[in-house]
Amino acid sequence: MSLSLKLKNVPVSPGVYLMKDAKHKVIYVGKAKNLKNRVRSYFQKGTGDRLYTEYLIKHVVDIDFVLTETEKEALILENNFIKQFKPKFNINLRDDKNFLCIKLETNKDFPYPKVVRQCIKLETNKDFPYPKVVRQKEDDGAMYFGPYASARAVRETLRYINDTIPVRKCRDNAFKSRTKPCLYYQIHKCLGPCCGLIDRAGYKTLIDQVILLLKGKQEDLISILRKQMYEESKQLRYEKAAKLRDQIQSIEQTVEKQRINSLTFIDRDVFGYYLTDNDVYIEVMFIRSGNMEDIASYRLSINHTTIEEVFRSFLNQFYSQTRFIPSEVIIPVNSPDAVLLEEWLTERKGKKVSVFCPKRGDKLRLIEMAQKNAMNAYKVSQTQDDNYSRTLQALKDVIGLRNLPERIECFDISNIFGKQAVGSMVTFKCGMPDKSKYKRFRIKTVDQIDDYAMMHEVLLRRYKRAVEEGDLPDLVMVDGGKGQLGVALRVFEELAINDTDLLALSKDRGKSGIPKGEQGEQVHAPHIPHPILLPSSSPVLLFLAKIRDEAHRFAIAYHRKLRDKEYYKSPLDEIPGIGIIRKKALIKRFGSIEGIRNATINQLTEIGKLPAKLANEVYNHFHSAAKT
Repeated sequence: MSLSLKLKNVPVSPGVYLMKDAKHKVIYVGKAKNLKNRVRSYFQKGTGDRLYTEYLIKHVVDIDFVLTETEKEALILENNFIKQFKPKFNINLRDDKNFLCIKLETNKDFPYPKVVRQCIKLETNKDFPYPKVVRQKEDDGAMYFGPYASARAVRETLRYINDTIPVRKCRDNAFKSRTKPCLYYQIHKCLGPCCGLIDRAGYKTLIDQVILLLKGKQEDLISILRKQMYEESKQLRYEKAAKLRDQIQSIEQTVEKQRINSLTFIDRDVFGYYLTDNDVYIEVMFIRSGNMEDIASYRLSINHTTIEEVFRSFLNQFYSQTRFIPSEVIIPVNSPDAVLLEEWLTERKGKKVSVFCPKRGDKLRLIEMAQKNAMNAYKVSQTQDDNYSRTLQALKDVIGLRNLPERIECFDISNIFGKQAVGSMVTFKCGMPDKSKYKRFRIKTVDQIDDYAMMHEVLLRRYKRAVEEGDLPDLVMVDGGKGQLGVALRVFEELAINDTDLLALSKDRGKSGIPKGEQGEQVHAPHIPHPILLPSSSPVLLFLAKIRDEAHRFAIAYHRKLRDKEYYKSPLDEIPGIGIIRKKALIKRFGSIEGIRNATINQLTEIGKLPAKLANEVYNHFHSAAKT
């Protein structure tokens, strides 16, 4: 069906529209309460933001529609489609789907606050799955606080607790085996529960204080501590009273630093932005109980759209993530979806959530504070961009490259005596890592210790495809000396790659005569007869070493993953039809692999999760292996 015919038959219904280009690729996703009015407005003169609309419509060849019952359903579906298709003209918020919480196992005798990771679980094996947050253990009787906006916020919170309240810091294994107090006891940062120097009741008092801090009720805790201080003073225990006094002062100083100029203790997310020609910098201040808990920065490409449209799409995606939902969401521009977002967040939180754009008062001052932080984020980014631009230019000049290396791909090999050999490729764009372009390679053609052959395989696999797709970088970098450089040069000759620069980075082994403490690294390139020795303080070397170390880290992580997988491999993995669930059921029932080996067919069938045919296969697998 042609585009003009589709436009004539647009349904009058809530839903989502997907605009596609000539290659049938989705380039824009939008939602509407009335699809007919919304979609036709793009093709009418004198409506909307013409610069943005005209630029978008030039690329639209086809439109598809997905109808929904309500606008709220369309809002959720729009977020899903943006994540799925990553359209060119949409704001695409790349945010972590892992969240950090502080876990307090209050059901145990001497708990301590520790960090656990949350993730989003989608049970695709069920008929009607939905995304939900899972922790290391679910429904285990522990208390969870968070999720926190960043690892930095979690570290600062734990440091604050450990400096203020003398709870234990050691993990369970060390706690059980300790026979004498650790250093924390000596510096009065722990009361020695591992050695029985404090009873359960006294330790529970400390945990109650930790809970008050984690809930943001510092004022309540200060009141409790002040009463204890007066009581200790009356009993002439002045040393304990002085410790309580110092603890109160520490909490008061922290509260004073965090306190925002507001008389309310409402949880709020405050948004600000700074707009440039091509990007928008969005700053989010997370205020909990009147305290500034954390701040997050986002840099997004505006793609010729308006700031109102940016915030509409950003907020929808931001709160589609599993995160804490505050009572108030304060934004600097009027969002066309404010009412709809308010209803949706209220439904998710189970309490009233307000979304509004203030015009005066304390809330406007919070917006101004967020705006200043967004401007500062832009200035910091510009400074970093300028530094990277100078470094890239210096790299080009020092090595004598033909291209300014705006996009660099670096390779490394990892193996142990030729076993579990893997290769890694990391990509740096404009001086920054582009993790969406990272690649991992499992070596397929080399089964012995031959780093050169492994590097040849990885480079050939990567650039054979890159040549076909026209996706070559400005600079290719390999970890190693002349040998690795020769391998890369041979691959380039095989594939007739002429326009991409090439270099290798290797350690200076002392042959240059430079004292050991001042040795740097050697850069090898095809067009220079002798390696260039860069001193350890050179910005160019620091930049190249950063890229090389990232490639090494990425390769080691993949190699360790494969090694661990091989280490934990079970004989049950070799039996077709035995998955994770059935494996767990067998181990739970018989206790070990040896117990499964000694089980009869009738005992295997009694499990319930094991059909008779599969029970026979398990039995025959172990007993035929025993005969062999």
